[in-house]
Amino acid sequence: MGRQARQLTKGFTARLTGRQERGADRKVRRHSIDIDDRRARVSRPIGDGTTAGALGWIDCLLKAVSEWDDEERARGGARPLGLHGLRVLEAILGRRGKVAIDFRSGRLDPQLVTIARAAKVTKTTVVRALARLKTMKVLDWIRRTERTGNDGSFGPQRRQVSNSYFFTPEALPPRVAQRLRDLLARRRLRRSGTMPPDSPKASARPATPELRDLLDRMEAGIARASEGVNASPPYGQYLLSGAEG
Repeated sequence: MGRQARQLTKGFTARLTGRQERGADRKVRRHSIDIDDRRARVSRPIGDGTTAGALGWIDCLLKAVSEWDDEERARGGARPLGLHGLRVLEAILGRRGKVAIDFRSGRLDPQLVTIARAAKVTKTTVVRALARLKTMKVLDWIRRTERTGNDGSFGPQRRQVSNSYFFTPEALPPRVAQRLRDLLARRRLRRSGTMPPDSPKASARPATPELRDLLDRMEAGIARASEGVNASPPYGQYLLSGAEG
């Protein structure tokens, strides 16, 4: 009864003074933006916005950052992303199910618990992994709020809603960003069926005449030895994997 009386008194006082909204709500995070504010519209198309283009972009991003993570570990340093960072990134990119991502608009606003279920980790682990991904410039987000509908009454005026996530590949370390651009370029060339003059296929032969002559003689010997023999491998061996990149 006493609590209800105090709430009624505060509400009546607020209406009399014209302050029908209380100050900052305690459960709303700092620097949050209203969901309808244009500053909260940070979504970007994934790849070129098409399903094929988006899936290819996701493949290339995961490959580039995974290589970066492994290289730093091989050098004796700490992993930039770590196992949980990569797992959470895969979950956000929709590779572990449960998380919906709109390729065309880039809308990506899953709740933390949804990401945790997809990545099969705790919510606390997701928060730490996201902080690491943000520090490493892989992605970023905007905190958002919405009105509660309690206008004219004393009580919370806003509530926190899920963050809006977006990717920042242009902010990656230069060599990682370049690796991502190279992977994307190679993927486009494979899809178009063309290959640049300085591609690995075009520059595979040795630069010196001596080595080229030796390679030619070796290839000729192999060709003579294989005459009359079926060049196809036995069934089930050396199948094309279909892996790209």
